Amino acid sequence: MTTELACKLDWFSFTFPITMLGEKDNEYTLSHILSAFHDHTGQRLFRVVEGSLWTWVQSAGFYTHRIQHPKSHISISWNAGNPYALCELSGQSCDLVLQTVSTHELALSASGRATRLDFAVDIENDCTPEAFAALRNERAFRAYAFYTTETGDTVYIGSRKSDRMARVYRYNPPHPRAHLLRVEAEYKGDAAKMICDVLSLESLTFTTLTAHAPFGWTHELWQTNNVQPGKVAARHYNRSDASRLRWLNTVVAPAIKQAAQEGMIDLQEWIQEYLT
Repeated sequence: MTTELACKLDWFSFTFPITMLGEKDNEYTLSHILSAFHDHTGQRLFRVVEGSLWTWVQSAGFYTHRIQHPKSHISISWNAGNPYALCELSGQSCDLVLQTVSTHELALSASGRATRLDFAVDIENDCTPEAFAALRNERAFRAYAFYTTETGDTVYIGSRKSDRMARVYRYNPPHPRAHLLRVEAEYKGDAAKMICDVLSLESLTFTTLTAHAPFGWTHELWQTNNVQPGKVAARHYNRSDASRLRWLNTVVAPAIKQAAQEGMIDLQEWIQEYLT
């Protein structure tokens, strides 16, 4: 059986450093956020967002502020007391952005701070998610869940709390994608950073197959057309390093900022003496 795998980047997000803003007016805040965004991305996404004004939209989750670009649908969220903002591109946004920049440029824009990447493969066939997911390497990811709703059926492979998991789903008619089986790999945390490094060097097809390789799909529909995927090693999570970074961000940085604001230290002189 011959099928064509249509590869797609369906989510891309990363964080970037900002000054902890406190209570600033919207004009100052927006200017600072966009300046930090373009500095972090090396101006790679400037031509994507130039010529249109960002709009304020409803924030969600941990973040208290959010803006969105009306044409590319890139969104940026932040919290006034947090030193990092979050940039998110949905599947629709990825499609729009990749009309202007390459996947390599987009991957490089994360500058080592990718937080989540989703790699989707659409297969035109009438296979059910359960039938496809049943033929895989079960030793690698044992967690399995199946959900059916009014809109369609979904199989989850792997834990939703881990840095790698997969979804296999199909919409019910009359959804416009009801004729497609979607197989999607989600990478978060350190795994997202490593697969983003691969995307910065390799094609979207190669990176997508590399992202899916750990799940070991063996169904006849999974035709890779002789493309040999690479391997992404699992990076060990260092709890001590994570705690130290949290301490630096939440204790040390605010204390230094307050000391500078109160005139206790000259920030530039302090940096030169202790950090250079």
